[in-house]
Amino acid sequence: MVVDDLVRQAGRPRPVCVVASDADASLNGVVQELHALGAPVLRFDLASFPERVTLAAQLAGGRIVGTLEADGRRVRLEDIGAVLWWHPSTPCIRPGDGLEKCEAEWLSREAAAGLAGTLAALGCLHVNHPDHTYAAQNKPYALAQAAAAGLRVPPVWIGNDVADARRTVDDFGQAVCKSLVSPAIEAADGPRALFTSAVKPGDLGESVAAAAHQFQRRINAMYEVRLIMVHGEPFAARLTAPAHSTDFRAHYDELVYDYIDVPDEVRYGAVRLMSSLHLEYAAVDLLVDAQAQWWLVDVNPVGQWGFVEGHLPELAISAQLAAALADPCISLRRRAAQPAHAHIHH
Repeated sequence: MVVDDLVRQAGRPRPVCVVASDADASLNGVVQELHALGAPVLRFDLASFPERVTLAAQLAGGRIVGTLEADGRRVRLEDIGAVLWWHPSTPCIRPGDGLEKCEAEWLSREAAAGLAGTLAALGCLHVNHPDHTYAAQNKPYALAQAAAAGLRVPPVWIGNDVADARRTVDDFGQAVCKSLVSPAIEAADGPRALFTSAVKPGDLGESVAAAAHQFQRRINAMYEVRLIMVHGEPFAARLTAPAHSTDFRAHYDELVYDYIDVPDEVRYGAVRLMSSLHLEYAAVDLLVDAQAQWWLVDVNPVGQWGFVEGHLPELAISAQLAAALADPCISLRRRAAQPAHAHIHH
């Protein structure tokens, strides 16, 4: 049964707010799917407030009511069925015309708190709620939750004790260094990627003491898997990188993509993890070793799926996400038309 049939059976879709940067084209497919399903879409960036976005909200009878208007399109707050939060910028009110810098910064914080705070208070589906995204981006917490969910997680060391870091990395035998926050630095000349890299005890100097570092036992992977979880449904892609790779993101042009089935223990563990982190969407990165053991190495509540769907379109991730936003009761599995020969079993 196709998605639009499911939506029609569930009733008329409610309006969906897509909160994302205007320049982000990764959501175009989702927005197109929402339009095809008949779901009204209000797309805007938080940075568009207050110039292009107008909010009028009040707390009445224990719920948020009012109106939200963006680029001439208006919806009632109480009618919104879902909010998709996807790397939005923040409001930025600039000084000038008698407005001091400190006042402009304060007004920018007020604008963010007013608009984002009101949207986050709506009792609708959030993909994902900002509070839950923030919590899941805490790497130590997310990895601990993954282990508690029954998923294999490589041993991890976090800290700034130089001597202990050297001892632990030596005990690991092989280790990698990974960022704890965004894997990129926003420099004046553009972003600088911080890829996962191999590390040896002798590499660890006194600079380790200057900040928190994360070292993880290296998994000698046969290949990697990007597992996209959408509303409880798994969409997995096998990514085969060059043999020397420690981070597939450094080798996009050399990746080989294929469909792959997810073992039950991994799928159930991922569902438990999503529940414990209160996430509707996440990109989960796993490594598969020569013994066919799956190791979770990262959970990203706002990780990209477009590059996977671009190579493996029959995964239909955008369609699943749109279906969940249009009506959370819908659960769309991968298309039955997916070629049987494309699956890789273990």
